[in-house]
Amino acid sequence: MSQPPVIAAESDSLSRRQIVFLVAALVFSLMSFSLNATMLSPAVRDINETLGPGAFVAMSTPFYLAGAIANVVLIRWSDYIGRKRVLIGILIVLCVGTVLCLSTSLPLVVAGRFLQGTSNITYGLAFLILRARLSGATFGVCCGVMASINGGVAGGDAFLAGIMTDAFGYRSIFALILAVGIVAVVFAWRWVPTDDATARARGRMDWIGAVFIALAVTGITLFLSNGGHAGWTSGPALVWIVVTVVCLVALLIVDKRVNHPLVAVAHMRSREAWPLLLVTVLVMGSFMVVLGFIVPSMAEDPDSGFGLNATMTAALFLTPGAIVQVLTAPFVGRLAVRIGFVTVLRAGIAATIVVVALMAIFAEHQYAVMALMVVFGFTCTAVILTPLSSLGVLQASDEEPGALPGIANASYGIGFSLGFAWAGPMVGSGTDSTFQAAFWTCVGIGIVALAFSLVLRPKPVVSEVGGHADSTTPRT
Repeated sequence: MSQPPVIAAESDSLSRRQIVFLVAALVFSLMSFSLNATMLSPAVRDINETLGPGAFVAMSTPFYLAGAIANVVLIRWSDYIGRKRVLIGILIVLCVGTVLCLSTSLPLVVAGRFLQGTSNITYGLAFLILRARLSGATFGVCCGVMASINGGVAGGDAFLAGIMTDAFGYRSIFALILAVGIVAVVFAWRWVPTDDATARARGRMDWIGAVFIALAVTGITLFLSNGGHAGWTSGPALVWIVVTVVCLVALLIVDKRVNHPLVAVAHMRSREAWPLLLVTVLVMGSFMVVLGFIVPSMAEDPDSGFGLNATMTAALFLTPGAIVQVLTAPFVGRLAVRIGFVTVLRAGIAATIVVVALMAIFAEHQYAVMALMVVFGFTCTAVILTPLSSLGVLQASDEEPGALPGIANASYGIGFSLGFAWAGPMVGSGTDSTFQAAFWTCVGIGIVALAFSLVLRPKPVVSEVGGHADSTTPRT
Protein backbone atom coordinates (compact mmCIF):
# COMPACT_ATOMS: atom_id res chain seq x y z
CA MET A 1 0.00 0.00 0.00
CA SER A 2 1.42 3.37 -0.97
CA GLN A 3 2.27 5.81 1.81
CA PRO A 4 1.40 9.53 1.82
CA PRO A 5 4.34 11.91 1.54
CA VAL A 6 6.16 12.90 4.67
CA ILE A 7 5.33 16.45 5.65
CA ALA A 8 8.75 17.74 6.53
CA ALA A 9 11.30 20.21 5.33
CA GLU A 10 13.12 18.90 2.25
CA SER A 11 15.83 21.49 2.90
CA ASP A 12 16.50 24.02 5.63
CA SER A 13 14.13 26.95 5.14
CA LEU A 14 16.09 29.26 7.46
CA SER A 15 19.50 30.87 7.27
CA ARG A 16 22.25 29.72 9.64
CA ARG A 17 21.73 32.81 11.79
CA GLN A 18 17.98 32.21 11.97
CA ILE A 19 18.55 28.57 12.91
CA VAL A 20 20.86 29.59 15.77
CA PHE A 21 18.34 32.03 17.22
CA LEU A 22 15.43 29.61 16.71
CA VAL A 23 17.30 26.87 18.57
CA ALA A 24 18.17 29.36 21.34
CA ALA A 25 14.50 30.31 21.70
CA LEU A 26 13.44 26.66 21.83
CA VAL A 27 16.20 25.79 24.30
CA PHE A 28 15.01 28.49 26.72
CA SER A 29 11.44 27.26 26.28
CA LEU A 30 12.47 23.68 27.05
CA MET A 31 14.62 24.81 29.97
CA SER A 32 11.62 26.51 31.53
CA PHE A 33 10.01 23.07 31.83
CA SER A 34 13.03 20.81 32.40
CA LEU A 35 14.41 22.91 35.25
CA ASN A 36 11.17 22.21 37.09
CA ALA A 37 11.97 18.52 36.92
CA THR A 38 15.76 18.33 37.23
CA MET A 39 16.45 21.08 39.75
CA LEU A 40 14.03 19.80 42.39
CA SER A 41 15.68 16.38 42.67
CA PRO A 42 18.39 17.57 45.13
CA ALA A 43 15.71 19.39 47.14
CA VAL A 44 13.56 16.35 48.00
CA ARG A 45 14.43 16.41 51.70
CA ASP A 46 14.11 20.21 52.06
CA ILE A 47 10.68 20.20 50.38
CA ASN A 48 9.39 17.41 52.63
CA GLU A 49 10.78 19.09 55.75
CA THR A 50 9.30 22.49 54.81
CA LEU A 51 5.90 21.57 53.41
CA GLY A 52 5.33 18.28 55.21
CA PRO A 53 6.08 14.57 54.75
CA GLY A 54 5.25 13.34 51.28
CA ALA A 55 5.06 16.90 49.89
CA PHE A 56 7.48 16.13 47.05
CA VAL A 57 5.34 13.29 45.71
CA ALA A 58 2.18 15.37 46.28
CA MET A 59 3.68 18.13 44.13
CA SER A 60 4.89 15.74 41.45
CA THR A 61 1.59 14.05 40.61
CA PRO A 62 -0.29 17.22 39.50
CA PHE A 63 2.83 18.45 37.68
CA TYR A 64 2.99 15.42 35.40
CA LEU A 65 -0.80 15.12 35.21
CA ALA A 66 -1.05 18.65 33.81
CA GLY A 67 1.66 17.85 31.29
CA ALA A 68 -0.22 14.78 30.12
CA ILE A 69 -3.49 16.68 29.67
CA ALA A 70 -1.83 19.64 27.95
CA ASN A 71 0.01 17.36 25.54
CA VAL A 72 -3.02 15.46 24.29
CA VAL A 73 -5.11 18.63 23.89
CA LEU A 74 -2.91 21.67 23.26
CA ILE A 75 -0.39 20.19 20.81
CA ARG A 76 -3.31 19.02 18.68
CA TRP A 77 -4.84 22.52 19.00
CA SER A 78 -1.60 23.96 17.66
CA ASP A 79 -2.40 22.17 14.37
CA TYR A 80 -5.25 24.66 14.02
CA ILE A 81 -4.03 27.94 15.55
CA GLY A 82 -0.27 27.62 15.06
CA ARG A 83 2.68 26.39 17.11
CA LYS A 84 4.02 29.81 18.07
CA ARG A 85 0.76 31.02 19.64
CA VAL A 86 0.43 27.94 21.81
CA LEU A 87 4.11 28.03 22.78
CA ILE A 88 4.01 31.63 23.99
CA GLY A 89 0.70 31.14 25.76
CA ILE A 90 1.92 28.11 27.70
CA LEU A 91 5.14 29.86 28.74
CA ILE A 92 3.05 32.65 30.27
CA VAL A 93 0.98 30.04 32.16
CA LEU A 94 4.23 28.53 33.46
CA CYS A 95 5.35 31.90 34.82
CA VAL A 96 2.05 32.33 36.67
CA GLY A 97 2.37 28.85 38.16
CA THR A 98 5.94 29.53 39.26
CA VAL A 99 4.81 32.59 41.21
CA LEU A 100 2.31 30.37 43.09
CA CYS A 101 5.11 27.90 43.89
CA LEU A 102 6.86 30.62 45.91
CA SER A 103 4.05 30.32 48.47
CA THR A 104 4.44 28.58 51.83
CA SER A 105 1.06 26.88 51.44
CA LEU A 106 1.15 23.35 50.05
CA PRO A 107 -2.25 23.66 48.26
CA LEU A 108 -1.04 26.80 46.45
CA VAL A 109 2.24 25.11 45.58
CA VAL A 110 0.34 22.10 44.21
CA ALA A 111 -1.81 24.44 42.09
CA GLY A 112 1.32 26.18 40.87
CA ARG A 113 2.95 22.89 39.98
CA PHE A 114 -0.13 21.96 37.95
CA LEU A 115 0.18 25.17 35.94
CA GLN A 116 3.92 24.63 35.54
CA GLY A 117 3.30 21.10 34.29
CA THR A 118 1.43 22.33 31.23
CA SER A 119 4.78 23.54 29.86
CA ASN A 120 5.61 19.89 29.17
CA ILE A 121 4.23 20.55 25.68
CA THR A 122 7.25 22.72 24.85
CA TYR A 123 9.04 19.51 23.81
CA GLY A 124 6.38 18.41 21.35
CA LEU A 125 6.04 21.92 19.94
CA ALA A 126 9.81 22.30 19.61
CA PHE A 127 10.21 19.10 17.56
CA LEU A 128 7.23 19.99 15.36
CA ILE A 129 8.72 23.43 14.70
CA LEU A 130 12.11 21.91 13.89
CA ARG A 131 10.60 19.27 11.61
CA ALA A 132 8.83 21.93 9.57
CA ARG A 133 11.94 24.09 9.16
CA LEU A 134 14.99 21.79 9.18
CA SER A 135 16.13 18.63 7.44
CA GLY A 136 18.78 15.90 7.41
CA ALA A 137 21.83 16.20 9.66
CA THR A 138 20.78 19.66 10.85
CA PHE A 139 17.51 18.23 12.10
CA GLY A 140 19.28 15.33 13.83
CA VAL A 141 21.81 17.53 15.62
CA CYS A 142 19.11 19.96 16.76
CA CYS A 143 17.02 17.04 18.02
CA GLY A 144 20.00 15.98 20.10
CA VAL A 145 20.36 19.50 21.49
CA MET A 146 16.67 19.62 22.38
CA ALA A 147 16.74 16.16 23.97
CA SER A 148 19.83 17.02 26.01
CA ILE A 149 17.80 19.59 27.93
CA ASN A 150 15.80 16.67 29.34
CA GLY A 151 18.73 15.79 31.57
CA GLY A 152 19.49 19.35 32.62
CA VAL A 153 21.67 22.18 31.42
CA ALA A 154 25.16 20.71 31.12
CA GLY A 155 24.66 19.29 34.61
CA GLY A 156 25.07 22.74 36.11
CA ASP A 157 21.41 23.03 37.04
CA ALA A 158 21.46 20.04 39.41
CA PHE A 159 24.69 21.19 41.06
CA LEU A 160 23.42 24.75 41.33
CA ALA A 161 20.13 23.47 42.76
CA GLY A 162 22.00 21.63 45.51
CA ILE A 163 23.94 24.77 46.45
CA MET A 164 20.83 26.96 46.32
CA THR A 165 18.82 24.51 48.41
CA ASP A 166 21.46 24.26 51.12
CA ALA A 167 22.01 28.04 51.19
CA PHE A 168 18.57 29.56 50.54
CA GLY A 169 16.00 26.74 50.50
CA TYR A 170 14.12 25.18 47.61
CA ARG A 171 12.08 28.36 46.86
CA SER A 172 15.19 29.97 45.40
CA ILE A 173 14.96 27.34 42.63
CA PHE A 174 11.50 28.58 41.66
CA ALA A 175 12.77 32.16 41.59
CA LEU A 176 15.41 31.12 39.06
CA ILE A 177 12.84 29.19 37.01
CA LEU A 178 10.63 32.29 36.87
CA ALA A 179 13.51 34.32 35.43
CA VAL A 180 14.18 31.65 32.79
CA GLY A 181 10.47 31.54 31.92
CA ILE A 182 10.37 35.28 31.31
CA VAL A 183 13.42 35.07 29.03
CA ALA A 184 11.78 32.17 27.18
CA VAL A 185 8.66 34.26 26.48
CA VAL A 186 10.74 37.09 25.03
CA PHE A 187 12.89 34.80 22.88
CA ALA A 188 9.92 32.79 21.59
CA TRP A 189 8.05 35.95 20.62
CA ARG A 190 11.10 37.35 18.82
CA TRP A 191 12.76 34.34 17.17
CA VAL A 192 10.25 31.55 16.61
CA PRO A 193 8.91 32.02 13.06
CA THR A 194 5.23 32.79 12.67
CA ASP A 195 3.34 29.81 11.33
CA ASP A 196 2.27 29.77 7.72
CA ALA A 197 -1.54 29.88 7.78
CA THR A 198 -1.74 27.56 4.77
CA ALA A 199 0.08 24.83 6.71
CA ARG A 200 -2.51 24.74 9.50
CA ALA A 201 -5.10 21.99 9.75
CA ARG A 202 -8.47 22.57 8.16
CA GLY A 203 -11.73 22.32 10.02
CA ARG A 204 -12.32 22.87 13.72
CA MET A 205 -10.76 21.50 16.87
CA ASP A 206 -12.62 18.50 18.32
CA TRP A 207 -13.21 19.91 21.79
CA ILE A 208 -15.65 17.17 22.79
CA GLY A 209 -12.99 14.57 22.08
CA ALA A 210 -10.49 16.79 23.92
CA VAL A 211 -12.63 16.66 27.08
CA PHE A 212 -12.93 12.88 26.94
CA ILE A 213 -9.23 12.23 26.33
CA ALA A 214 -8.25 14.73 29.04
CA LEU A 215 -10.51 12.90 31.50
CA ALA A 216 -9.11 9.55 30.37
CA VAL A 217 -5.53 10.74 30.92
CA THR A 218 -6.54 12.13 34.31
CA GLY A 219 -8.16 8.82 35.19
CA ILE A 220 -5.07 6.80 34.25
CA THR A 221 -2.74 9.11 36.16
CA LEU A 222 -4.85 9.23 39.33
CA PHE A 223 -5.47 5.48 39.17
CA LEU A 224 -1.71 4.96 39.24
CA SER A 225 -1.26 7.53 42.00
CA ASN A 226 -4.02 6.17 44.24
CA GLY A 227 -3.26 2.56 43.43
CA GLY A 228 0.38 2.92 44.39
CA HIS A 229 -0.40 4.41 47.81
CA ALA A 230 -3.86 3.20 48.83
CA GLY A 231 -3.90 -0.13 46.99
CA TRP A 232 -4.92 -1.11 43.47
CA THR A 233 -8.36 -2.27 44.64
CA SER A 234 -9.03 0.76 46.84
CA GLY A 235 -12.15 2.84 46.25
CA PRO A 236 -10.44 5.88 44.66
CA ALA A 237 -8.32 3.67 42.39
CA LEU A 238 -11.35 1.73 41.15
CA VAL A 239 -13.33 4.94 40.56
CA TRP A 240 -10.58 6.41 38.41
CA ILE A 241 -10.09 3.30 36.32
CA VAL A 242 -13.83 3.23 35.62
CA VAL A 243 -13.67 6.91 34.58
CA THR A 244 -10.81 6.05 32.24
CA VAL A 245 -12.65 3.19 30.55
CA VAL A 246 -15.88 5.18 30.14
CA CYS A 247 -14.05 8.17 28.64
CA LEU A 248 -12.05 6.01 26.23
CA VAL A 249 -15.26 4.36 24.98
CA ALA A 250 -16.84 7.79 24.58
CA LEU A 251 -13.77 8.97 22.68
CA LEU A 252 -14.09 6.08 20.23
CA ILE A 253 -17.75 6.97 19.62
CA VAL A 254 -16.92 10.65 19.04
CA ASP A 255 -14.03 9.71 16.77
CA LYS A 256 -16.44 8.05 14.33
CA ARG A 257 -18.87 10.98 14.24
CA VAL A 258 -16.67 14.01 13.60
CA ASN A 259 -14.85 15.00 10.45
CA HIS A 260 -11.62 15.95 12.21
CA PRO A 261 -11.26 13.83 15.36
CA LEU A 262 -8.77 14.77 18.03
CA VAL A 263 -7.10 11.37 17.74
CA ALA A 264 -6.94 9.27 14.60
CA VAL A 265 -7.77 5.90 16.16
CA ALA A 266 -6.89 4.06 12.94
CA HIS A 267 -3.34 5.40 13.07
CA MET A 268 -2.98 4.75 16.81
CA ARG A 269 -3.79 1.08 16.20
CA SER A 270 -0.82 0.67 13.87
CA ARG A 271 2.59 -0.65 14.91
CA GLU A 272 3.97 2.78 14.05
CA ALA A 273 2.13 4.32 17.01
CA TRP A 274 0.89 2.21 19.93
CA PRO A 275 4.23 0.48 20.72
CA LEU A 276 5.87 3.90 20.92
CA LEU A 277 3.36 4.98 23.54
CA LEU A 278 3.96 1.88 25.65
CA VAL A 279 7.72 2.18 25.37
CA THR A 280 7.53 5.82 26.50
CA VAL A 281 5.41 4.97 29.55
CA LEU A 282 7.69 2.09 30.55
CA VAL A 283 10.93 4.02 30.08
CA MET A 284 9.63 6.94 32.12
CA GLY A 285 8.23 4.60 34.77
CA SER A 286 11.55 2.86 35.24
CA PHE A 287 14.78 4.47 34.04
CA MET A 288 13.81 8.10 34.56
CA VAL A 289 12.61 7.31 38.08
CA VAL A 290 16.16 6.14 38.76
CA LEU A 291 17.42 9.59 37.83
CA GLY A 292 14.67 11.72 39.34
CA PHE A 293 13.82 9.87 42.55
CA ILE A 294 15.58 6.62 43.47
CA VAL A 295 19.22 7.72 43.26
CA PRO A 296 18.66 11.17 44.89
CA SER A 297 16.68 9.52 47.70
CA MET A 298 19.39 6.90 48.22
CA ALA A 299 22.14 9.51 48.20
CA GLU A 300 20.43 11.60 50.90
CA ASP A 301 19.03 8.80 53.09
CA PRO A 302 21.08 8.82 56.33
CA ASP A 303 20.09 5.28 57.34
CA SER A 304 19.83 3.07 54.25
CA GLY A 305 21.68 5.38 51.85
CA PHE A 306 24.79 7.52 51.80
CA GLY A 307 23.60 10.44 53.99
CA LEU A 308 24.75 13.25 51.68
CA ASN A 309 23.40 16.79 51.52
CA ALA A 310 21.72 18.25 48.45
CA THR A 311 24.90 19.83 47.08
CA MET A 312 26.93 16.63 47.24
CA THR A 313 24.04 14.59 45.82
CA ALA A 314 23.90 16.82 42.78
CA ALA A 315 27.66 17.07 42.36
CA LEU A 316 28.40 13.35 42.66
CA PHE A 317 25.33 11.62 41.22
CA LEU A 318 23.43 13.98 38.91
CA THR A 319 25.78 16.53 37.37
CA PRO A 320 28.38 14.22 35.74
CA GLY A 321 25.77 12.21 33.81
CA ALA A 322 24.01 15.39 32.71
CA ILE A 323 27.29 16.74 31.31
CA VAL A 324 27.78 13.49 29.40
CA GLN A 325 24.29 13.80 27.94
CA VAL A 326 24.78 17.36 26.73
CA LEU A 327 28.10 16.47 25.10
CA THR A 328 26.86 13.31 23.36
CA ALA A 329 23.18 13.86 22.53
CA PRO A 330 23.81 15.96 19.37
CA PHE A 331 26.02 13.18 17.99
CA VAL A 332 23.38 10.60 18.90
CA GLY A 333 20.83 12.64 16.97
CA ARG A 334 23.05 12.78 13.91
CA LEU A 335 23.68 9.03 14.14
CA ALA A 336 19.94 8.40 14.41
CA VAL A 337 19.37 10.22 11.12
CA ARG A 338 21.81 7.80 9.47
CA ILE A 339 20.87 4.43 10.98
CA GLY A 340 17.33 5.08 12.20
CA PHE A 341 15.81 6.56 15.36
CA VAL A 342 14.10 3.29 16.33
CA THR A 343 17.39 1.38 16.05
CA VAL A 344 19.15 3.84 18.37
CA LEU A 345 16.22 3.68 20.82
CA ARG A 346 16.45 -0.12 21.06
CA ALA A 347 20.21 0.01 21.63
CA GLY A 348 19.81 2.58 24.39
CA ILE A 349 17.16 0.56 26.23
CA ALA A 350 19.25 -2.61 26.09
CA ALA A 351 22.37 -0.83 27.37
CA THR A 352 20.49 0.94 30.17
CA ILE A 353 19.03 -2.35 31.42
CA VAL A 354 22.59 -3.55 31.96
CA VAL A 355 23.61 -0.32 33.73
CA VAL A 356 20.64 -0.36 36.14
CA ALA A 357 21.21 -4.07 36.85
CA LEU A 358 24.77 -3.21 37.88
CA MET A 359 23.39 -0.46 40.14
CA ALA A 360 21.23 -3.09 41.85
CA ILE A 361 24.25 -5.34 42.37
CA PHE A 362 26.47 -2.54 43.71
CA ALA A 363 23.72 -0.50 45.44
CA GLU A 364 25.65 -0.35 48.72
CA HIS A 365 28.84 0.96 47.12
CA GLN A 366 28.76 4.72 46.72
CA TYR A 367 31.61 5.06 44.24
CA ALA A 368 30.29 2.28 42.03
CA VAL A 369 26.87 3.94 41.80
CA MET A 370 28.55 7.27 41.07
CA ALA A 371 30.46 5.75 38.14
CA LEU A 372 27.39 3.96 36.83
CA MET A 373 25.39 7.20 36.88
CA VAL A 374 27.94 8.69 34.47
CA VAL A 375 27.37 5.77 32.08
CA PHE A 376 23.64 6.14 32.67
CA GLY A 377 23.92 9.72 31.42
CA PHE A 378 24.98 8.34 28.06
CA THR A 379 22.91 5.17 27.66
CA CYS A 380 19.63 6.57 28.99
CA THR A 381 19.45 10.34 28.85
CA ALA A 382 21.38 10.59 25.57
CA VAL A 383 20.85 7.37 23.63
CA ILE A 384 17.25 6.74 24.74
CA LEU A 385 15.83 10.23 25.16
CA THR A 386 17.18 11.66 21.90
CA PRO A 387 15.20 9.29 19.61
CA LEU A 388 12.31 8.94 22.05
CA SER A 389 11.79 12.72 22.07
CA SER A 390 11.75 12.81 18.28
CA LEU A 391 9.74 9.72 17.35
CA GLY A 392 6.38 11.21 18.29
CA VAL A 393 6.86 13.68 15.45
CA LEU A 394 8.58 11.29 13.03
CA GLN A 395 5.98 8.52 13.42
CA ALA A 396 2.97 10.87 13.30
CA SER A 397 0.19 10.71 10.74
CA ASP A 398 0.75 13.20 7.93
CA GLU A 399 -2.88 14.29 8.06
CA GLU A 400 -2.80 14.97 11.84
CA PRO A 401 0.80 15.78 12.74
CA GLY A 402 -0.01 17.00 16.25
CA ALA A 403 -1.99 13.95 17.41
CA LEU A 404 0.72 11.35 18.06
CA PRO A 405 3.28 13.83 19.47
CA GLY A 406 0.65 15.01 21.93
CA ILE A 407 -0.24 11.53 23.12
CA ALA A 408 3.41 10.41 23.11
CA ASN A 409 4.38 13.37 25.28
CA ALA A 410 1.41 12.69 27.56
CA SER A 411 2.87 9.23 28.02
CA TYR A 412 5.86 10.86 29.71
CA GLY A 413 3.61 12.13 32.49
CA ILE A 414 1.73 8.84 32.76
CA GLY A 415 5.05 7.01 32.95
CA PHE A 416 6.32 9.24 35.74
CA SER A 417 3.06 8.70 37.63
CA LEU A 418 3.54 4.97 37.23
CA GLY A 419 7.08 5.32 38.51
CA PHE A 420 6.12 7.30 41.59
CA ALA A 421 3.20 4.89 42.21
CA TRP A 422 5.49 1.92 42.73
CA ALA A 423 8.75 3.62 43.74
CA GLY A 424 7.28 6.02 46.31
CA PRO A 425 6.05 3.35 48.75
CA MET A 426 9.04 1.08 48.08
CA VAL A 427 11.75 3.70 48.56
CA GLY A 428 9.88 5.27 51.47
CA SER A 429 9.90 2.02 53.44
CA GLY A 430 13.48 2.75 54.49
CA THR A 431 14.95 -0.75 54.78
CA ASP A 432 18.47 -1.75 53.79
CA SER A 433 17.20 -3.68 50.75
CA THR A 434 14.81 -0.94 49.62
CA PHE A 435 16.98 0.67 46.96
CA GLN A 436 18.30 -2.61 45.60
CA ALA A 437 14.73 -3.86 45.14
CA ALA A 438 13.81 -0.60 43.40
CA PHE A 439 16.67 -0.99 40.92
CA TRP A 440 15.66 -4.58 40.11
CA THR A 441 12.08 -3.44 39.55
CA CYS A 442 13.39 -0.90 37.04
CA VAL A 443 15.31 -3.65 35.28
CA GLY A 444 12.14 -5.73 34.96
CA ILE A 445 10.12 -2.83 33.55
CA GLY A 446 12.99 -1.99 31.21
CA ILE A 447 12.99 -5.50 29.76
CA VAL A 448 9.29 -5.13 28.93
CA ALA A 449 10.06 -1.76 27.30
CA LEU A 450 12.74 -3.40 25.16
CA ALA A 451 10.25 -6.06 24.02
CA PHE A 452 7.74 -3.45 22.87
CA SER A 453 10.49 -1.44 21.13
CA LEU A 454 11.09 -4.51 18.96
CA VAL A 455 7.40 -4.45 17.99
CA LEU A 456 7.62 -0.76 17.01
CA ARG A 457 7.73 -0.42 13.23
CA PRO A 458 9.57 2.60 11.81
CA LYS A 459 7.40 4.75 9.60
CA PRO A 460 8.51 4.54 5.93
CA VAL A 461 10.40 7.62 4.85
CA VAL A 462 8.99 8.89 1.57
CA SER A 463 9.88 12.08 -0.26
CA GLU A 464 7.35 14.15 -2.12
CA VAL A 465 8.99 13.33 -5.44
CA GLY A 466 8.98 9.81 -6.78
CA GLY A 467 8.01 8.09 -3.52
CA HIS A 468 11.58 7.07 -2.61
CA ALA A 469 13.54 7.73 0.55
CA ASP A 470 15.21 11.11 0.48
CA SER A 471 18.59 11.53 2.11
CA THR A 472 17.60 14.94 3.49
CA THR A 473 14.66 13.48 5.38
CA PRO A 474 15.19 12.02 8.90
CA ARG A 475 14.99 8.24 9.06
CA THR A 476 12.92 6.59 11.76
